[in-house]
Amino acid sequence: HDDPDIRRRVVRGGLHTADELDVERLADVFEEWHVAAADGFTRGEPDDRQLDLPRPSAADPLVSHQAAAPDVIAGGDAAAIKRLYVDLGDDWWRARAGALEEIPVLSAPETHPVVARCLSGAHGLVLDAGCGPNPSLSIALGAEPCRTVVSLDIGWGTVRVARDVAGRRDVSLLGVVGDVEHLPFRAGAFGSVACDDTIEHLPDDERGVAELARVLSPGGRAVLATPNREDLRVVRAKMRDRIRGVHKPSRAYYCSSSHLREYTWDEFEQLARTAFRIRARHPVGW
Repeated sequence: HDDPDIRRRVVRGGLHTADELDVERLADVFEEWHVAAADGFTRGEPDDRQLDLPRPSAADPLVSHQAAAPDVIAGGDAAAIKRLYVDLGDDWWRARAGALEEIPVLSAPETHPVVARCLSGAHGLVLDAGCGPNPSLSIALGAEPCRTVVSLDIGWGTVRVARDVAGRRDVSLLGVVGDVEHLPFRAGAFGSVACDDTIEHLPDDERGVAELARVLSPGGRAVLATPNREDLRVVRAKMRDRIRGVHKPSRAYYCSSSHLREYTWDEFEQLARTAFRIRARHPVGW
């Protein structure tokens, strides 16, 4: 609510959406669905009708990244998967000029406020592992003078863009380029650790969790967040497909084409327990 750049994009997108949702479009959609239902959905459901919203060009870093990710992930080469994010960072840095207000936040917008609240009492050094090019979590944590935030990402370009974005909001971050699976810090260096929407991208998630625990001081707090494979929207989509007799692989329901995996609550807690003592769950959404 207090970010003018986000507010401006929401207004622009909302006005564009309103122009698209006219009576003619509504009539067309109703007709397609009634015809399909009368036919018993033998040819499947009508295609999703994409709104004619302003879209990024093919040269947009995130578009190129999402197009390349499925093939690289299918290859299973951990080094190539990590290279995807290094290259994405380089692309962010080249594309940054005059467009920092358009750099997206790569975590779910409803998640990072919850993570920030979980660390509201944190003091001293805080690690944001996997900050992304628009480090909204780092900015929220770094706005308080009681904390020094280290914003880490695997891409040098990503870290540089993140520091520039934060600087525009008068927040100073310590940027570090590093791999969550091999963190470049001594044991116990941080009083608090945050890792939001990053673990699902790691080729070796157990190694990543172990590293996050290693750099956390005794008695410190870590907050780990990741998409829920049993999110209500996912369950609804799976039920709809099952009713229609449509069978899709689990990956078809992932939030992003670059996710290596997504977890249920139990799976994520089982992963976390290998290195942490779990104190609480903090659900986002349902």
